[in-house]
Amino acid sequence: MNKLKYTTLKGLISKTNQFNLNNFINMRIYHKDKGHIDISLSEDLKKEIEDLFKDFLGLNNLNLAFSYGIFDRLIIEKRNLKSQYIAGQDYPGEFRYIKKLLK
Repeated sequence: MNKLKYTTLKGLISKTNQFNLNNFINMRIYHKDKGHIDISLSEDLKKEIEDLFKDFLGLNNLNLAFSYGIFDRLIIEKRNLKSQYIAGQDYPGEFRYIKKLLK
């Protein structure tokens, strides 16, 4: 199956229920109409998404070499196209852990 290519964040987010850091690392989403699919992003969109996550986390760089389940909690919200973290039981501890994994 061919990859779907996206050039805008709004276009990408509109086709999925949630876009998270694991989706970005693995370049795979759950598409509303097509199920799980591979995607490709324009270079500008890659930079935009990476910048959203970096700014939210307060990091200069993101080490995206590995994918962890906790990255499913770091999302880009549909309403305002901003990054946010869906907290579990220990927001400060989890947030520190994510930052450590991405350094």
